[in-house]
Amino acid sequence: MENKRWVALILIRAFLICALVISAASAMRITVQSEAVISLSGSGHDVSFTGAGFLPTDTTCYVSSPSSNGVILSSACVVEAGTGAPYGGFTIGNVPPGEYVIQVTGNYGDFAQTIVQVNGDTPQFSVSHVASLQPGSRVSIQATGLLPTDTTCQLSSPSSPNVILPGTAACVIQAGTGVAYGGFIIGNVLPGSYVIQVTGNQGDFAQTVLAVG
Repeated sequence: MENKRWVALILIRAFLICALVISAASAMRITVQSEAVISLSGSGHDVSFTGAGFLPTDTTCYVSSPSSNGVILSSACVVEAGTGAPYGGFTIGNVPPGEYVIQVTGNYGDFAQTIVQVNGDTPQFSVSHVASLQPGSRVSIQATGLLPTDTTCQLSSPSSPNVILPGTAACVIQAGTGVAYGGFIIGNVLPGSYVIQVTGNQGDFAQTVLAVG
């Protein structure tokens, strides 16, 4: 009789230990959150993005590029708390063709990265003239591929400020076109090659070489 009671106690004890282990295993269940990701779309200078898998506690976000400060000219990013899905867009700055890392970061430090490919569609510049390129000649210019957000532009010469006669430079651009028009009169400079630059009000620019001789 005593042996049966002792066996029964052992069985009850073993059952309680098993129940405790099962309960502990249930309490240690881990929920794995999917990795944050972003995807890009768009063409030209304007790029839009959507994200997923960010922390649901994020309420703000921002866009950056660890590889180049100049690749993002302007940006916007919004996220609604509880969704973990930021979205927004950015404008590509005047950078050389290549691959650049784009990063979207939530206000809790979570982030996702992707690559944006900037092709060779950089601003182009052409110069035409009526007379021979001598001091006093009038030169007309056209620049394409500037940012569509530009509303004003200006002419300058990084190589010599005197090649553009003061008070004669004119440059106009209609927002949304990325095409600038204008002209200037060549100043009293020596024969040679001079860099002429058209600069948009967003900081983007295009250059060409003017031969005076």
